[in-house]
Amino acid sequence: MDPQTLITPASYAVAGLIIGFVAGRLTSGGSSTSSSLSDDGSSVEAGDGVELYVGNLSYDVGEKELMKTFSTHGKVLSARIIKNKFNNRSKGYGFIEMATGAAADKAVKAMHSKDVKGRKLVVNEARSRSHE
Repeated sequence: MDPQTLITPASYAVAGLIIGFVAGRLTSGGSSTSSSLSDDGSSVEAGDGVELYVGNLSYDVGEKELMKTFSTHGKVLSARIIKNKFNNRSKGYGFIEMATGAAADKAVKAMHSKDVKGRKLVVNEARSRSHE
């Protein structure tokens, strides 16, 4: 049988669907779509805020504690601590998503170099995943 007879228009359609699905998953970044209210009462979707990198975290700081610490500087949409996939322990850094750019700026100024549980935090605006 000729190898070219195995490639049909349906094969191209299936390949296109697969490529489109994979490309969509890569560009969406798996962001959540939970919503909450901003300081002014308007609805804010998680994924629409400004993401901050928080480094040099103590290994015993949890996501709820991190969220509470940053919430004094503005509305926090989410908090995520990066963990080792083998032992589920913190890697010492995470991400905070603030509702607005003003809240993010305020949080960076207030929290960068602040001592939390004996460690000085490194806080700055997170780089896009596409730059990694």
